[in-house]
Amino acid sequence: MILKYSYKGQIEKDPWEFTTDTFDRINLFVGISGSGKSRFLNLLFNMARSVSKSLPFSHGKWEIEFLIDDVQYRWELNVNNKEEPQPFIEHEKLTLTSNEDVVILIDRNRESFLFKGTKLPKLPRNKPGIALLNEEESILPIYNHFTHIQRRLFYESGLRDAMSYEAVPLHIIENIRKEKNIELIWKQELTVNTKMFLMKELYPELYDIAINNFINIFPFIKQCDVKATRARGVPIAPDSLMVTFCIKEKGIQNWLNLADLSSGMQKVLLIITDILLLPRNSTYIIDEYENSLGINAIDFLPDFLITYARKESQFFITTHHPYLINSMPIEYWRIFHREGSSVVVKNGSELKERYGKSKQKAFVQLINDPLYTGNEL
Repeated sequence: MILKYSYKGQIEKDPWEFTTDTFDRINLFVGISGSGKSRFLNLLFNMARSVSKSLPFSHGKWEIEFLIDDVQYRWELNVNNKEEPQPFIEHEKLTLTSNEDVVILIDRNRESFLFKGTKLPKLPRNKPGIALLNEEESILPIYNHFTHIQRRLFYESGLRDAMSYEAVPLHIIENIRKEKNIELIWKQELTVNTKMFLMKELYPELYDIAINNFINIFPFIKQCDVKATRARGVPIAPDSLMVTFCIKEKGIQNWLNLADLSSGMQKVLLIITDILLLPRNSTYIIDEYENSLGINAIDFLPDFLITYARKESQFFITTHHPYLINSMPIEYWRIFHREGSSVVVKNGSELKERYGKSKQKAFVQLINDPLYTGNEL
């Protein structure tokens, strides 16, 4: 879980600077349009992707504190590209704190690269030590933490791809059955159709949670199921399986496949499935989740996260919708206040102390508060 995060751009065309209070397990980003919410999430996700894919970093200076299985880590990374054509790592330091003891895992600068105090041979200067040393026992949990930062996009192509038919080789399904490990389901990047099939077979308690919540949100649904299918244009090898999630509505006899449902229904099921199948120590990012959703669908998320999400997982959600903001506990609000290219992120608990315990009163005052409006404090 990410506790604190700060970033400062290093070149003139990217002068952005972010400073944050401590994050919680659930974080609802609120602020006027242009306050920096989406940019913050892009920076965070791209940074994680550079680690997980071992890609060169862009310029910038990061300081991140995070918690993994009750061990607290701090990572400092300074990437510079002012002096050379390609960005290079000017400084990197990774420490862990356990029982109040601070252990330096990585300490790196232009001249040397120390791992647990031992000098290493020359390594690529454009990739972070967490990526380069990801097979080391002490680094692997940190590397996995960054690989488990997932961003779900709900643009047309992103949603369509998540709902599509796929022919899954039987050996993959058998391996998941044998291991019965949610991590394997996540790594395969399967579509919602296949995930619902695997939940029904391997995790019936999670499948029941998904179905019960889905029907509660859309009460015109009478029945849900997962069935074997064939899709035009999608070849199925003899050793593969293709399935579809389908529903039957009240008063209608025919089954409707997932691909035929409204985008709002697809989006809700996608979010439910993602949350229930998140691996341990995951971070899940949703940007402007309320788009194309009615009030009944918007309202489900706060209680669903609080009740069913893994305690070891973390959520970053952006919204402009007053109904969602008002439905989320105030202490989960993170208010973005921007002055020029400098963005400060404040905890909602400050508003709770100032405005009292009434969520309605807090929200009304929030939209007039300088922290939210961007006016001078």
